[in-house]
Amino acid sequence: MTSPFIKHIYSQKEMDTLLNEKAAVLVDFHAAWCGPCHAIAPFFSQLADKYKTVTFVKVDVDKVKAVAEKYKVTTMPTFVMIKNKEVIDTLKGADPKQLQDMVTKHAPTVDTYGGASGSGEAASAGDVSLLEYLDLPQVNCLNESLEHTLKSILTNRTRNMNDSLYLESDADEQLLITLAFNQIVRIRSLVIQTRSPSKGPKSIKLAINNPSIGFDDIENAEEPTVVQAFDVPEDSLEDGKHLHLRFVRLQRVNELHIFVGSNHGGEDETRIDAIDVFGQPVATTQMSGLKKAEED
Repeated sequence: MTSPFIKHIYSQKEMDTLLNEKAAVLVDFHAAWCGPCHAIAPFFSQLADKYKTVTFVKVDVDKVKAVAEKYKVTTMPTFVMIKNKEVIDTLKGADPKQLQDMVTKHAPTVDTYGGASGSGEAASAGDVSLLEYLDLPQVNCLNESLEHTLKSILTNRTRNMNDSLYLESDADEQLLITLAFNQIVRIRSLVIQTRSPSKGPKSIKLAINNPSIGFDDIENAEEPTVVQAFDVPEDSLEDGKHLHLRFVRLQRVNELHIFVGSNHGGEDETRIDAIDVFGQPVATTQMSGLKKAEED
């Protein structure tokens, strides 16, 4: 079965977008008629399941010729390791040991918030950013301003470095963010960053899997009605540190609801410049991945 962590690239534009988002990428250039490509495909899937700090990609050289030509691929399979948009290693042929050595040599040992920037506190080994698993049409934020919305800071899928893009509350300091995922996920940590510490979130409550949730449902709720309630340290907002959550209570999440009740300066508006969620997708529930595996 093909790993749900493998991405299939169908155009040069998709490849460029991926490289802008991911620090470490391993590309499998293959062809439908190539016997050795099929032989090593299961091992490639095993590596994708194991090494979550590398993005594993498959490119059919006959269907996406522009990408194959850009990387001067003439032998199938060819594996190309790319870090920060630069090719750092290439392997030609279907040798599992050499492929394993290649991944072991170049895989980051831990995923950090902001990818290649290296700033922020490290996430737990094996965890990945779950932003790529968002069901964007179902993502929403109650009491966001019309000019500064949640989706404006999610579309980059990396640390937001654009001063004009941030989430801001509207009528008062409160926000109710709903992050909906396209498959069940396990969540271990949360990252929230702001350039305005006095407007940064202070009191937070988390709830899960309630599509109709509103302010009345969570504002006065306490644990265990909510999954977790805590105050965010002000210094973590500037540095993008991971806020470690109660992992045992966040094992099967379809929707994560983040209620911001107050900010650090008692300001009328709360501001968030970047937000990220770290954990692991529950692979067995990804029906789109199962369907693709059956087609393969």
